[in-house]
Amino acid sequence: MMFALGDPDVRREVLTARDAAVAALAGWIERHAHTRYRIGGEVAMVDAEGIVAAAFRQHTSRALDPQIHTHLVIANRVKSPDGRWLALDARLIKHDQQALSALYHAGLRAEMTARLGIRWHAPERGIAEMRDVSADLLAEFSTRTSDVRRRVDDKLDRFIDSMAREPTPRERWRLEREAVVDSRPHKSHSIDAEVLHAGWAEQTRRFGLEPDRVVDDAVDRVDARRGLDGEEASDVLHRAMDSIVERQSSWRPTELHREVAAAVPTDLAVGAEPLVEWIEQPPGTWTHRTVSTCRAIPAGAMPRRDGRPVTESAIDRSLTTNGVLDQEAGLIEWADRRLGVNEPDHEGLAVEPTHLTDPQRMAASAVAGGAELVLVVGPAGTGKTTALAPAVEQLRLDGRAVFGVAPSAAAAEVLAIETGVEAD
Repeated sequence: MMFALGDPDVRREVLTARDAAVAALAGWIERHAHTRYRIGGEVAMVDAEGIVAAAFRQHTSRALDPQIHTHLVIANRVKSPDGRWLALDARLIKHDQQALSALYHAGLRAEMTARLGIRWHAPERGIAEMRDVSADLLAEFSTRTSDVRRRVDDKLDRFIDSMAREPTPRERWRLEREAVVDSRPHKSHSIDAEVLHAGWAEQTRRFGLEPDRVVDDAVDRVDARRGLDGEEASDVLHRAMDSIVERQSSWRPTELHREVAAAVPTDLAVGAEPLVEWIEQPPGTWTHRTVSTCRAIPAGAMPRRDGRPVTESAIDRSLTTNGVLDQEAGLIEWADRRLGVNEPDHEGLAVEPTHLTDPQRMAASAVAGGAELVLVVGPAGTGKTTALAPAVEQLRLDGRAVFGVAPSAAAAEVLAIETGVEAD
């Protein structure tokens, strides 16, 4: 927002920084680009070259607030090793949208810090806001964001009123997407840029601030670092690893790129391209902390540039830590011991909750009973987790230990809230 208020030289620096960040991101995509074709009758995922990317720069939001941003379009054709132009295997790009965002913003921050001395708040989900711009002024020029948030709140209230429960993480995501689509105005193609800039400047003055002062207060604010020494670089990598281990038990290498990008210091002032390349291949990497859970590479297999065989998709690569493997080994050992113990019979629920449906009561009774394994299957939103709450209560009354394990931090939070168990 603020750069739309500044002088042309400042705007040029911003746009140059964005172009550099876009180019660095396109380079990362090309280094990870694959195409597919058959070799000896078997589908192979092979390295590709020749990414064609078009960057479309825009200066406003759909609500005509100042919002400099770029749309990067990747053509669905890449050059295969045998010289043919084939379809891009876009699965990696689809699965790594958060990584792409984090890489882009890390490169943009570094370029902006180097060119304009911007200070930043700590990144959240890889994205950081500038520190020296009034939060109230940002809100004044964020009418689209405010509208989306208001619609999300309305949709959440209606959902809870009609369903008598909180939405699941997936349902909440759908409600948020609906709010974005519902609030999206049609684009206007007849707006004069000079008129817009003059209007933004006048809006800022009505807010009690001079446009030039807003920009002056935000630039040249930090004595930037031009690089990281060995200890600082190691700290970035360790924080990235700790962050991903806290949330996931296994991950793909590109997900580590996401975490490293988010952990890069915000006062680092370097070019976007060398920064993204360092994030991708940091010195020393993390070989001493990670273990590959991929299948062994067959003898004589044709390798890609990432070292994996062409018979393996890039999204099938998986890493973990020895600590996670030790936990799994402990659980297996515990299960083996349990299978060798004669458990007393359990009667299930002593009192059947009246607020559950018949299938939910059956599930709760089975879980609270004496079976060694109970599998409850059903589509999202049918109350499987809700049925566990009375089962947990009964298990505790019977003096049995209860804990929860979920595939993600968000799912663990839902499990803990709805059942009252300690979940991880």
